[in-house]
Amino acid sequence: MNKPEDIIAKYGFYSAPVHGTSMYPLLIDHKDSVYITFPTKLKKYDVVLFRRNTNQLVLHRILKIKGSKVTMCGDNEFQKEVIDKSQIIGKMSEFSHNNKITKVTSLKFNLYSRFFCLSFPTKKFLFSIIRIHNRFKRKFNPK
Repeated sequence: MNKPEDIIAKYGFYSAPVHGTSMYPLLIDHKDSVYITFPTKLKKYDVVLFRRNTNQLVLHRILKIKGSKVTMCGDNEFQKEVIDKSQIIGKMSEFSHNNKITKVTSLKFNLYSRFFCLSFPTKKFLFSIIRIHNRFKRKFNPK
């Protein structure tokens, strides 16, 4: 009964801390958490929890839906992945980032989602700029 799909079926939601960096900078490893609900009305830009064929749980963003096939990618990744809708366990409805809860229906989240999806072709360049910025920030603003 510890599987997310069983918990969602019983309680209607699943909440867990984020592990991994595929959704960075939206979600930070071991710092942020997500609230996952039943995957109704899937659409482009939704962030969903799915189970790969290897049994690994993954949280990625939907880039495209065509029939039963869903093209996914993490915000911090460059490789698209096609899965079957049946592999989707749930849809993120809100998340906690820097101890602040954000609903996926918020304007800020929706603008962020569209920006990351539209910037997919230039993502490597944008991430290089972000990494350089963060290095300078850490170097000149030590805590």
